Amino acid sequence: MHLDLRHLPPPEPIERIAEALLSLPPGERLVAITAPPPEPMWPLLDRLGFAWRLDREDAGCARLTLCHPCDAAALLAPHWPE
Repeated sequence: MHLDLRHLPPPEPIERIAEALLSLPPGERLVAITAPPPEPMWPLLDRLGFAWRLDREDAGCARLTLCHPCDAAALLAPHWPE
């Protein structure tokens, strides 16, 4: 699942990501593009137990890839295949 949330003001990107995570099945991933990186979300992700990776993109944007902990090893790869 891909979400382009660059056009949304805070806190909407965090709300949309949290909502999408509720329906994310194991084995799948969520990729969210935000501007700026959703740093206030880190404690929530820790509480929910999701694994995540942040890659900084051009112009202050960030690519946040999230998955269930059982799929976390895939986050170590340079790029998760599309």
